Amino acid sequence: MHARWINVHLETGEWVIPEEQSKTGQPHIVYLSLQVREMFQELRHLAGDSELVLPGRGSLTKPFASNALNQAMGAMSFPIPPFTIHDLRRTGSTILQEQGLSSDVVEKALNHSVGGVRGVYNRAKYADQRKAMLQSWADYISSLNVPLHH
Repeated sequence: MHARWINVHLETGEWVIPEEQSKTGQPHIVYLSLQVREMFQELRHLAGDSELVLPGRGSLTKPFASNALNQAMGAMSFPIPPFTIHDLRRTGSTILQEQGLSSDVVEKALNHSVGGVRGVYNRAKYADQRKAMLQSWADYISSLNVPLHH
């Protein structure tokens, strides 16, 4: 919700979440699929002159309301119990791991810290694997072509 255009690099397909906004306290790179780059281009147009990717209604300096996306989700009809935007992370993680992707790569993409000795020793960023995984995920989601009913 606090993403700024200065951290979105469409030409390289990277969104850098700065350390002060990152769950781990370290900068985190989100690799953008082709589909997400297109979405960010549309958001850039909609944001106008705002430094924020998602400015609030009627404001160029205040972010979009944090509960607005969950309220929008609640207004839609899905053939499953109600869920939140954050639940989509769990769903994505589950499906990706069921598809045989490495748990390490999925967890790194979600910016989760791995605990214990393993977390201390494993400093891998898995950049190439994350790029491929996120493009594959975007292709999978695009292939679903599920109509949303309001």
